[in-house]
Amino acid sequence: MAMEIAVQRRSWFKGLIVAALVALAAAASVAWAVRDPGIALLTGDGWIRYPEATRLPIRQPGTMTTAFRVRIEGVRTAGGEVLTLRAMRSAVVTLDGKPLFRTPGDRSRWKETFRVELPPLSGDGTRELRIDVTNVNGHPALAAHCRPLGLATGRSWEASRDGKLWLPALPADEIPPPALSRTFPRADRATVSLLPLFGFVFLAVFLLRYHAGGPATARLNRLVPSAAGVRNLLIAAWLVMAANNFWKLPLGMGMDNTGHWLYIRHIAESWRIPLAGEGWQMFQPPLFHVLEAAAYRLLTPFFEGETVVRLLKLLPLVCGMAQVEVVYRAMRTACPDREGLQVTGTLLGGLLPMNLYMAQSLGNEPLSGLLTALIVLASFRMIAAGGLPGWRGQIWIGALLGLALLTKVTAVLIVPPLLAAAACIALGEAPSRREGLRSWMSFAFLAAAVALVLCGWYYLRNYIEMGRFFIGGWDPSRRIEWWQDPGFRTPAQLYRFGEALFYPVFSSCQGFWDAIYSTFWMDGFLGAYDRPPWNYPLMLSGAWLSLVPTAAILAGAAAALFQREGGAGRGLLRFSLGAVLIYLA
Repeated sequence: MAMEIAVQRRSWFKGLIVAALVALAAAASVAWAVRDPGIALLTGDGWIRYPEATRLPIRQPGTMTTAFRVRIEGVRTAGGEVLTLRAMRSAVVTLDGKPLFRTPGDRSRWKETFRVELPPLSGDGTRELRIDVTNVNGHPALAAHCRPLGLATGRSWEASRDGKLWLPALPADEIPPPALSRTFPRADRATVSLLPLFGFVFLAVFLLRYHAGGPATARLNRLVPSAAGVRNLLIAAWLVMAANNFWKLPLGMGMDNTGHWLYIRHIAESWRIPLAGEGWQMFQPPLFHVLEAAAYRLLTPFFEGETVVRLLKLLPLVCGMAQVEVVYRAMRTACPDREGLQVTGTLLGGLLPMNLYMAQSLGNEPLSGLLTALIVLASFRMIAAGGLPGWRGQIWIGALLGLALLTKVTAVLIVPPLLAAAACIALGEAPSRREGLRSWMSFAFLAAAVALVLCGWYYLRNYIEMGRFFIGGWDPSRRIEWWQDPGFRTPAQLYRFGEALFYPVFSSCQGFWDAIYSTFWMDGFLGAYDRPPWNYPLMLSGAWLSLVPTAAILAGAAAALFQREGGAGRGLLRFSLGAVLIYLA
């Protein structure tokens, strides 16, 4: 008994240490984001901007200036009052047209707070305080106040682009919705309109499950599919969907579809992998594009251009469909004795909307997702077995990781939870900590060596040619400059949620959680602006129906954190939660 209490206390103590380290890392990240001028985060109250509708397409680089003004009437002062201001990114302050202050020429100091001493006010007539704010590749924003004069930026201020048309300023926290988002029915009304259909389906499933298992319902039991049967039904449904949508979907539908197509054609025509600065998507690792380029060369002599592009979409489609099989096998590994959970997990994973949408467009995401999913499956089997795999299994994991990193660099995010799970297993099964550490290092070295053999040449080439192992799509060295509305973030956009429940389409403009929710459970980005021919009432109803699985996911996360029982179940939950948190972060 005393031993069990000691083990529990040690476990809680380790948990507290981990929680403290996470809290410190989070605090350091917040402090960095608040102070770093390269992060367009507006902290504090009172930020205002020009009241312009949100534009969805990218904006070209350039400088934008907005004039903000407020009228001061009947105020008499002796002078010396201080106006406190912050401007994104530079500002000129004038009173009745006379210059008072100009922020330093170094725009990297825009997060500093500046204090401007105001001259005496006679109290006669109306005075105009004006602040012209200039920003590069973003909307100018201003936060200013002078408490002795009762001044604070808000709706009482006016904003103008040309000094002629003046409009009430817009608080920076308020992001005007894109006009396109209001052309769809509200999600709650779409859900209500389909309640008869949903009620019939839910009742049928409930009765089927409720009566299943009784001695007098053998025939009914045959209608209840097993997890393997659900897997087969889902794959069949994917095939039906693919056949129906193959010619119907817009040719250019998909995130950065044109950029991926140009990448493929470049390799097919020149047999050379481009450098990151040579095109919109050419910073991506090349595996998907090389495979598609080979297919392009084979198909071009026999089909016209448009048909070739459609046929190239078969690889992402197969990758998306293959994830149904991976999910099924992962659920069998995680819940070997619980058929109901296997069915539920296979349905949820096999019907994830984002996988359905992305797999029908031209891009490297489905292949990257499949390879990463296979790594997750291998990790599940390792945790369930309670031991590190043999050298063949380690080579297999390394090969999957190398191919995934050769498809998309974000696959690196699966490495920390993979190594953490392997460390827990190695230290737990070894007779001594030294042997456990040696076993874990052997696993990590062999897997990393295989991965580097497959993908290391690409990242080494980047370093030799461009001075870095990886060049992101946002990197200034690519000389591809652009920006999108709103051009900044505020703390409220990082914690508020709700727009996705009513207007999911491009609710991402309102905040991070609306973006995650609307793109996880629905096609919140409309296949990148093309308005594909989905059944929109059914799609939008997912905003409310998905609250149930979302709550279940959150409950599972809580269970992973507070579950005291050991074994493979806890390890699988914590590995899954760690992977999700790392990808979110």
